[in-house]
Amino acid sequence: MKVLFTAIGRRVQLIKHFKEYHRVIGVDIEELVPAKYFVDAFYKVPKWNDKDYLDVLLSICEKERVDMIIPLFEKEFISLCENRKKFNEIGTALILSDKKIIETFNDKWKSYKFFMSNNIDTPKTYNKQNLRDYSFPLIIKPTDGAGSKSVFKVNNDKELSFFIDYIENPIIQEYVEGTEYTIDVLCDLDGNAISIVPRARIEVRAGEVSKGRTVKDMAIIERTLELCNKLKIDENIKPIGPLTIQCIVDLKGNIKFIEVNPRFGGGVPLSFEAGVAYAELLRKMVKGEEILPIIGEFKELTMLRYDEAVYI
Repeated sequence: MKVLFTAIGRRVQLIKHFKEYHRVIGVDIEELVPAKYFVDAFYKVPKWNDKDYLDVLLSICEKERVDMIIPLFEKEFISLCENRKKFNEIGTALILSDKKIIETFNDKWKSYKFFMSNNIDTPKTYNKQNLRDYSFPLIIKPTDGAGSKSVFKVNNDKELSFFIDYIENPIIQEYVEGTEYTIDVLCDLDGNAISIVPRARIEVRAGEVSKGRTVKDMAIIERTLELCNKLKIDENIKPIGPLTIQCIVDLKGNIKFIEVNPRFGGGVPLSFEAGVAYAELLRKMVKGEEILPIIGEFKELTMLRYDEAVYI
């Protein structure tokens, strides 16, 4: 099959996995990106908010006869969802969750309200309007932030007063001490979770895991499955393809969910190596073949990442 990834940047491990199974086409707004030298075909494209971006993407999909497009840049998700039918019309499946799911989880305050209304355990969260009855330490971050950017721990009122004005449109969460996990989930085209792999975040650098380990924690897996089932509202509003879910297991063993990101996480190659062949599972989905869930079927494996260079 032919697979197109947007915003390929540094996603070399992701591309290498898919190249074992498929022809991979990559696009990016920059020419000087490492992943360009690992794809089968590369195209430089306009920025996601350029008026010509969608037409350029559609023309590439048509020219390359792309079977599935997997976007990697969050800001383009809504626009792509709104044009899902155009991709379908040229035979390209958009591997991306429904627009309502993206709108909910692009906003951390909406995410919190979703968790609360669905009885999903999550850290107590405030915005500027309801900041009361709190205790330190706290975590403060942008409502629409991504990749651990502008996330700060605050220990007293002086720090809170500064950061609540410094960060545009902030949310404030109780600080939860414990072990942080990223959970790689793959959902089929009907919105059913078929793979769930928790990864303990041993070390994080610049918002992305640099050391991690897959962990067969059945409590996390079961709670994640419950969460995924609640994401499936009906046949139109449902999760599709990859989800990257964040949780913290506190010192008492409580599992508190923080975020749901409808995309591939930076550390997902660990799940590939642990035995979940995403590229093959996605092929079966697009071809309409039967897929049996493989939840909990993976190896426990540790990943230590390092930098490499491309010389051109």
